Amino acid sequence: MSNEGVVSLRLASAFALLLGIFTAAWGGLAPAAETPDDKDQAIQRLLDRVDALEREVTSLQQAQIQQAPGAQASAPPVALATEQQPAPSDDVPATNPAQPDASNRFNFHGYADTGFQRDVDGYTKKFEQGEIDLFATERLSSHLTALLELALETNAEALADDVELNVERMLLQYRGNDFFNVDIGSYRTALGYYSTAYLRGAWLQTAISRPKMFTFEDQGGFLPLHAVGISVNGRIPSGDLNLHYVLEAGGSRNYGNTAGLGLEPSFNRATNLAVYSQPQGVPGLEIGFSTYHDLFSPEAGYRVNRAVWMVHLVYVRGRVEFLNEGMRIGLLNLSLPGTATGLGFYSQIAYRVASSWKPYGRVEYLNAYGTGVIDTAVARAYVPWKTVYTGGVRYDLTDNMALKFEVGREIDYLRPSYISAAVQLAFTF
Repeated sequence: MSNEGVVSLRLASAFALLLGIFTAAWGGLAPAAETPDDKDQAIQRLLDRVDALEREVTSLQQAQIQQAPGAQASAPPVALATEQQPAPSDDVPATNPAQPDASNRFNFHGYADTGFQRDVDGYTKKFEQGEIDLFATERLSSHLTALLELALETNAEALADDVELNVERMLLQYRGNDFFNVDIGSYRTALGYYSTAYLRGAWLQTAISRPKMFTFEDQGGFLPLHAVGISVNGRIPSGDLNLHYVLEAGGSRNYGNTAGLGLEPSFNRATNLAVYSQPQGVPGLEIGFSTYHDLFSPEAGYRVNRAVWMVHLVYVRGRVEFLNEGMRIGLLNLSLPGTATGLGFYSQIAYRVASSWKPYGRVEYLNAYGTGVIDTAVARAYVPWKTVYTGGVRYDLTDNMALKFEVGREIDYLRPSYISAAVQLAFTF
């Protein structure tokens, strides 16, 4: 009720009280036929009416006080409504669809690099533009997010207009709670640690080069680092162990063309299970394993079951970065008799000695052998390297730019060993 209504009721009660007093005073001038009892009854009725009106005024005032915050929130001043628009509740949609939803947020990041390489592949000396990695997310609601990551592979161009565009990830992500989350689309397989911890942009990782086992498929890598399908992940109730799981099902990309052989494209079914622990008692420590299985065609006439098991132990905290991963890959040809096995590992350590300097070193090893149609010679044609030693230093020029120097020595199965060197300027925007 408005303030005018409350004032009217107060005036009515005051008028009734004055009328009662006036009637009592008029009693002496009233006709003699009216008895004193009738006068008393009239006065009492007027007093009761005044009490009733006072109670009604009090109740209306209390109701007005309780409604005041809601009314004030529902009709804020125009200036405040434009500057401080509160976000709607997770379960209640925005009342005015013309207004932008405060829960929708767009984020964009870019990564690029350029540098000079000497004998990184054993014989080439060149300046290189590197890759341009574009990463964007759009929050669609309180639980849904769209993610797109594109890689412009300028380092792979043979001609000026020959720039490959690679859809690295394209996902619709559902974030329910800590224990159940879903990614649908093209994702990075949770195979080991490095592949998902350090995405495509060179600025994200400490070194210039990635561990050889995590070379991307389109650059000759033999591990299935990408897939299209569904990925479910979350925490496992485990107390201080702080266990997490990742369960994936989809189709993997085909085998890398390291040996230069003609490939038979196929849409391969794939499954992967990863479990890892981030103990609460040791911040920065992560221990985990993954088991991956798929069917792929490395060459026309080959249908191969592939199984990859990986374990990792990493510690990244403060100035220290200590990465260790081991791998076993097994191949079983379903078309003709033949099997192949690869055993490998890498270990990388880095330590920030000052606010901007971070030297690092890494050692890698892989032994590949086989029988039948996938004999040792064929297996090593696909995985030619054996041992790699890498060392370098990263210098952070700014929070968004890093200069890196790196040297390495690689020992291969099929050619003499060689020494490589590289310098890279990587940045994010």
